[in-house]
Amino acid sequence: MIPAAIPQQDVTAIVQRSHTIMATAAARSAPAWEMGQALTPQEKAEIPALASQGKNILERYASQYQDQSNSTEAKAWLRSHVNGVPVVPPNLHGVQAQQYVDHTLMAKQERQAKTMVFISMDMPKPILRRWFADVANDKRLFQSTVFVLRGWPDKTTGLPDLVREVNRLMPSMNVAANVEINPLLFTSHKVNVVPVIIHQTPGGQWGSIVGDQYGLPEAIHRIDGGHGSPTTIFGHTWKIAEPNMVAVFQKKIKTYDWKKAQQNAYDNAWARTRANMGDPLPDSRKGRYYTFNPSVVASRTITLPNGKVLVHKGQVIDPLTAYPFPWTQSYIVFNPAQPWQVEQVKAWVGMYPNVVLMASELPPSWAAENALVKELQHPVYGIYPSLAARLGINRVPALIQPDHDVLSITVPKEPQPGERG
Repeated sequence: MIPAAIPQQDVTAIVQRSHTIMATAAARSAPAWEMGQALTPQEKAEIPALASQGKNILERYASQYQDQSNSTEAKAWLRSHVNGVPVVPPNLHGVQAQQYVDHTLMAKQERQAKTMVFISMDMPKPILRRWFADVANDKRLFQSTVFVLRGWPDKTTGLPDLVREVNRLMPSMNVAANVEINPLLFTSHKVNVVPVIIHQTPGGQWGSIVGDQYGLPEAIHRIDGGHGSPTTIFGHTWKIAEPNMVAVFQKKIKTYDWKKAQQNAYDNAWARTRANMGDPLPDSRKGRYYTFNPSVVASRTITLPNGKVLVHKGQVIDPLTAYPFPWTQSYIVFNPAQPWQVEQVKAWVGMYPNVVLMASELPPSWAAENALVKELQHPVYGIYPSLAARLGINRVPALIQPDHDVLSITVPKEPQPGERG
């Protein structure tokens, strides 16, 4: 015979201590400052210590990153970016500067020169391919230049198609220019044809060239020399093929059926929940009353933190009697698709107030679930197959009630058509 795992009085003491801890925690009131009330003298006295503790934590945290934040690389990155746009690194002179910018003319530019090139995928591909290569293969241009697109085709695959098309025009997957989609820049700079090159001159002024006549490096050089123009077209221009995505989004927002989308989201979430819960137990045809022993055999020995054995391997455990506090909850499992079972549940709920309702199959929609809960005035959960087995049921509806060391299970007979109210 397997000896008792642990004296029952010890189990009772453990559970009672847990109840005492929870009751003590629940009885404690929140501090006055949390409730918006004036601080007590004791709370005021604790403020300096808490502030000092918080300050020490922040100082320790900051010291961990001091070396990184003061490093040459970090400072160089901060100096070489303005509003998120890469710019020319400072403090480059002579041969070092020429090596960085790749040619002498660009070395004369101000340290924070920036260039935006407005383009469209409707431009000839050879031009785009050459300009991307000019920037990708030139360290100075790469650091200071961003190509800007207004949007992408308004279709499901529009954005990935655009990304693939841009990548195909780059020198390689490892050598590429910076490209971003920003319709706001098109609007703020009033760009309605492409290409448009907007560049900050060595004197800090912005200039522009419209058209493809000079190519990218020469166009930047001409703007530096004061020969740019926002009104004169140099060479050819093209229409902007991509839509303004801000306008597209605004139109969709105005015409979007939010209620339908919300309902679809509810339905999709409910469909996933319904697929993962429920046990399609067969409906009852004949009435039945029986008892079920929910005892289990421990598959391994379980010990408490203090080393005492709670359960020995092979020991038979009845959850109805293993704990010092008796079970008082009843369980009802039913099929909501059967109106007679719903009516039976209503009767049971009226007789047994402390019940948990579980559906063998959840209703087909979130709205139907809400309607069922409203009708029964009680939450309705799904049941798992393993739980149905643990409760000892194989038909619905079923009323499961604890009865000392067993479960008493009532399965009513399905009423005949003439018997249904």
